Amino acid sequence: MTKKSNVFKLSMLCSAILASTNCVHAQEEAKVATEQEIEIIMVTAQKRVQRIIDVPTSIVSVNTDAIEKSGSQQLGDIEDLVPNLTIEDQNSLNNSIAIRGVGAHSRNISFDTRVGVYLDGVYLGQSPGLNQDLMDIQRVEVLRGPQGSLFGKNTVAGAINILTKRPHDTFEGKVKARIGNYNAQQFTGFVNAPLADDIFFKVSANSNKRDGYIENLHPDALIDIGNKNSTNYRAQLLVESFANLELLLTVDGANADEAPFFGEHVTNAVGSAPVEAEAAPIRTTYTNVVPTEDRSASGISLEAIYELESGASVKSITAKRNTELGTRTDLDYSSLDFFELDYFDEYDQFTQEFQYTSPNNDTFEYIVGAYYYQQEAYTNRAAIPGNRAVVTGVLDATLFAPTLAAFGLTTFVGTPFESQYPQTVSNEGIIDTKSYALFSNFTYKFGEDWQVGLGLRWGKETKTADWSVDGSISGAFNIATADYNNEKSDNNFLPSLSLNYDVNSNLVAYARIATGSKSGGFNLDFVTEDQIEALEFDKETSTNFELGLKGYSNDGSLRYSITAFTTEYDDYQQSQFVDIGDGKTILSISNAATVKTSGVELELSADITDNFTVGFSAGLLSAKFDTFVNGGTADDPDVSGKRLPNSAEFEAVLSLDYSAEFGEGTWFAHTDLSYTGDMFTTPNNVKTHYMAATGTDVEFGYLPSRTLLNASVGVNFDTWSMSLWARNLADSDNATWSRRQFFGGIDYSYGAPRTVGIEATYKF
Repeated sequence: MTKKSNVFKLSMLCSAILASTNCVHAQEEAKVATEQEIEIIMVTAQKRVQRIIDVPTSIVSVNTDAIEKSGSQQLGDIEDLVPNLTIEDQNSLNNSIAIRGVGAHSRNISFDTRVGVYLDGVYLGQSPGLNQDLMDIQRVEVLRGPQGSLFGKNTVAGAINILTKRPHDTFEGKVKARIGNYNAQQFTGFVNAPLADDIFFKVSANSNKRDGYIENLHPDALIDIGNKNSTNYRAQLLVESFANLELLLTVDGANADEAPFFGEHVTNAVGSAPVEAEAAPIRTTYTNVVPTEDRSASGISLEAIYELESGASVKSITAKRNTELGTRTDLDYSSLDFFELDYFDEYDQFTQEFQYTSPNNDTFEYIVGAYYYQQEAYTNRAAIPGNRAVVTGVLDATLFAPTLAAFGLTTFVGTPFESQYPQTVSNEGIIDTKSYALFSNFTYKFGEDWQVGLGLRWGKETKTADWSVDGSISGAFNIATADYNNEKSDNNFLPSLSLNYDVNSNLVAYARIATGSKSGGFNLDFVTEDQIEALEFDKETSTNFELGLKGYSNDGSLRYSITAFTTEYDDYQQSQFVDIGDGKTILSISNAATVKTSGVELELSADITDNFTVGFSAGLLSAKFDTFVNGGTADDPDVSGKRLPNSAEFEAVLSLDYSAEFGEGTWFAHTDLSYTGDMFTTPNNVKTHYMAATGTDVEFGYLPSRTLLNASVGVNFDTWSMSLWARNLADSDNATWSRRQFFGGIDYSYGAPRTVGIEATYKF
C-alpha cells in the first residue's frame, strides 16, 4: 500500500469525523432531548452501566439486532462488523482472535491468548473454548487495547465481553428455525419463567448443522470438509429472595462432532511441486483422511451481588469450566497414507473474582477487586506413520524420498511402501497454571468538565510443566526424546491513566495510557534436540497510548467516535513454523525484540430518516516488527521493519438498515459490506514459494484485499417474524490465510461460499 493511499484514507476518516462534529455544533441551539427520549448506547465495560461515550477506551458494542440482521451465528462471524478485529475459526485447535493486528492461537497448552474472551464476566480460557455460539445474547462488547484494571485475567491486546440476557419476572419464550443451502439447519430458542415472586428461571438451547462446503474428491471420502454439527445449552436461575442479595446460577454446555478445515494444499506435501490435479480447484481437496474434531465444553458459575446500605455493592463470581478437544487430521493433506496427527487436549479451569464497587457519585467512584485463576491443561499428541502409500504423478521421488527416509520410510515411484517403524512421534504432559491478581480503578471528577481515571493492577502467575516428548523414530528431523520438568513465575505491576473532558453533555474527549502483560511459558511441541534446552520463553509487555473523541447529536440521530492509538510491545512472543533449510522445520516460540502498532479507528451511525439508518466504521493500522533480527527463515532471518502476519492496513464496514410499516407490523431490509485490506501471513512478508521439482513459483504468504456482502430482508409482527438471509452474497472467493506446513507443503484457506436461506421466529 502506498504512502499516498494511506494519506488519502486518513484524510477521508478525518473529513468524516469533522463533518459529524460540525453537525453537532450546528444543532447546539436546538432543543435538547432527554436521554429517555433517544437511544443511547449503554455498556458495562467498566463494571457500571455507563454511556459508551463516557468509557475512556476504544470500544464497540454489537447488539442483538446487529447480530441477527447480519446472520451472525458464532463469535467468529462478528469480525465482519468490527474493524481491526480478526477471528480465525476454521478449526478449534487454531482458533485465534487478534485486535489491532495482534493476537495468537494457543495450539500450545503453555501459550496464552492475547485477547481475553469473557462470558458474563467469566474468562473462557484457551483457543478451543473461544468461538461461542451467539445464543440469546444481549450484546458483545469489543474493547481494544490492554485491559487489566477491570478484568480478572489480564490481556495485552484487548478483551471481548459476551453478555447474555438474564432471567426476569415475565413468562415468555422464543423459538427460531433457520434453514439454507448446504443442508443448513439451525434450531434455537429459550423459555423464561418466574418460579416465584423473587425466583426466575431461564433455559436456552441451540442446534446447528450444515454440510461441508469443501469437496473431498478422494474415492474413499464419505463426507465433505468444513461441516457444522454442534449443540449447546444454557440454564440460569436468578434468586432475589434475600434482602439486598442477588444470586445468579448458570450452567452451560456445548458439544460438537465435525470435520473441520485445516487447509487446502496448493503444493505437494513437501512443497516441491503443485498439488495433485484433483485437489487443485478452490474449495476442493483430495485427502485419504477426513479430519475430525470432537469438542465439548461445560461450565458452572455463581454470581452473587450484595447491595450495601451506602449504595455500594460487593460482587463474587465463582466459576469452573472444562474444555476437551480431540482432533485427527492428515499431516500431508494428500492421498498419501503418509502421516496422521492425533491430538487430545483438556483444560480444567477454576476462577474466583471479588469486586467492591463504590456508590455512584458525581465526584469520586472506584472499584477494587481480587482475582484467582487456576488451570490444569493436559495434552497428548501423536504423529502416526501410515502403513502404505503410493508416490505418483507430480510427486518427485528424488525430492520426496529424503523426507520419507528421515522417518525411516522407503519409497519407489508408483510402488507401495511400508513403514519400517509402526511407532509414533508423540508428546504428552501437563501445565498447571496459578494466577493471583489485585486490581482497582479510580475515577475523580475535578472541575465541572474534567475527570481523571487511575487503574492499578498487581499480579503473579506461575506455570509448572511436567512434559515428555518421544522422537525416537524421527530420524534426520531430530525430534527430541526427553522428559521436561520446569517452573516459571512472572510478576507484573500494570498501571493505567485516563483523562476525560466533557466538551458538552453529548461530546467527550479522552486520553489514555494503559499497560498490559502476557505471561511467559514453555514451547511444548514437536521440538528438536537442539531446542530442548531452551524451551522457556519470557513474558511480553505492552504500553498503549490513545486519544479519542466520542459523541452524539442532541436528538441522538448521529452517533460517532474516533480514536488514534499507538501500542508498543516488548519481548513480543512469536509462534511460528520456521524453515531451517534442507526441507526441515522447527516449531518455534521466541521473544521478538519489539513490535509497534499504530492507527486510527472510526465509528459512525446516522438515522438519515425515521426509517433509514446508515452505519460506517473503519480502521487504519500499521503493525510492524520494530526489531526482530532472528525471526525469519534461514535465508532471510532479519524481519525488522516488516509487517506483522495477518495485519491489514485498512478495514471498513458499511451497513444500511431500512424499515417501514407493513400491515400491523413492519418490513425491514439490511445489508452490510465489509472490506479487509491485503496482508502477509509470514514474518518474512513473502509472496511466493519456489517449487524445486518444477523450477517455478507458487503464490504463498500474501492475501489480496477482500470484501464480503451480507444481506437480509423480512417482516416482523408482534409474535412472529420471517426473513430471507444471505452471507457472502456476491460469492467471493476470498483467501483468508496461507501457511507453510511442517514438511514444507503450502496450503490456503478460502472463506465460505455464498450461503442463503430462510429464517422464521415465533415469540410467546
